[in-house]
Amino acid sequence: MNKNKVIKNILSVSSLSMLALVISTNVNAASSSPIKQLSIPVVQQTELVSIAAPDYKIEQQAVHFSQKVFPKSQLSLQAHAYESISDEYWLEVTGEQLNKGLNLDISNPGALIRLSAKQIKNGSSVLGLAIDPSKVQLLKNNQVLQTPFKQTISQQQLATANVFPNSSAMQLDKSMGKGTFTLQVNQPLNVKQHYMVNVKEKNSPYKLHLSIAKQSYLAGEKITFNSFVNNTANKNLAKLTTNVNNAYIQTPSGEKFNVNLQKSNGKFQVQVPQSNLPAKRGALYELYVNSQANDKGIKIRRNAKVAFAIAQPTARLQSNFSVNGKAASINLNVASEGRYEVSGLVYGTSKNGTQLPIMISRSAYYLQPGEQVVQLKFDPKILAASGLQAPFTVKQLRLMDQSRMALLQQL
Repeated sequence: MNKNKVIKNILSVSSLSMLALVISTNVNAASSSPIKQLSIPVVQQTELVSIAAPDYKIEQQAVHFSQKVFPKSQLSLQAHAYESISDEYWLEVTGEQLNKGLNLDISNPGALIRLSAKQIKNGSSVLGLAIDPSKVQLLKNNQVLQTPFKQTISQQQLATANVFPNSSAMQLDKSMGKGTFTLQVNQPLNVKQHYMVNVKEKNSPYKLHLSIAKQSYLAGEKITFNSFVNNTANKNLAKLTTNVNNAYIQTPSGEKFNVNLQKSNGKFQVQVPQSNLPAKRGALYELYVNSQANDKGIKIRRNAKVAFAIAQPTARLQSNFSVNGKAASINLNVASEGRYEVSGLVYGTSKNGTQLPIMISRSAYYLQPGEQVVQLKFDPKILAASGLQAPFTVKQLRLMDQSRMALLQQL
């Protein structure tokens, strides 16, 4: 998964339903326009946390910015779902297991197998621990197969290409077909050294689809995800019966911990971690899912992962918004000192009564803990030039903790 895409999408993730803030006055009469009171829908809320202000320099001057949006624009600040599609699986094993023999399920001829020595936690080098592909043999039904590999790639070749420097790879000859094989390494290995075994089945019709509705969560929230294996070569039996054997979350530091899976309405849920969250801005977690499926006796193994961000709930949008033709007055409950941004899409009404977008408005403030009222300011020139009339509406209102690069709330 592309982690850069996650950081890009963090700014467009939602956690609540949309709220429309209606301005019932003309822009030209904004100075004397009445104030309309609105309220937030009642939802289950995560308890706010009080944490120290970041120790790096943060801009404290208030900033307001509006950007024109064309009326026919389909721009949305709502959450973007992410789907990972996998045609591979991987196993973490020891040198002892590889010396004894490891069973691999191959569901598509010509699979690529990569063996990678893992970095030791204390930072010691793993160079010299890579496996020599000439010392690898493949068995089926306890019989050693002759010339099972179409191609082998040594550690030196991969290192020269500056990819997977502690790895080697073997591509199965397609004549080996499908089924369960035993891979055995005859090279003496450290029994405690860990290796990653990656089986990539390029062009396989069997795909694992792993999808989440958004890529930013609050600590303690639940991640709902969909996971299934399909056979693209058989449209009548697209989805296969899948067993999600296990799932785990990997922290930005590389620590792994298993999660309890709950299933509801065909989807899965796991709990987002609440403790030991990283202090580094933009640090990402990863959800890993290991699945198995069966298609007429063919065993299919697939793994997939998706990256996501976790935010500490440092502030919250409160009820009783007030809006006029110049700005939306927004109540915040701030638990942690920092810089916060409120933003939203401003809409106006055309002559035929259609609501059309005018601008995106953003306002940022450095705030102290406590109950705060901030103004989401509109650009009157953009409003006037739009040719749209009252009532005006602000949709997709959201709250960002800029100092910690975290999306807190979206309505």
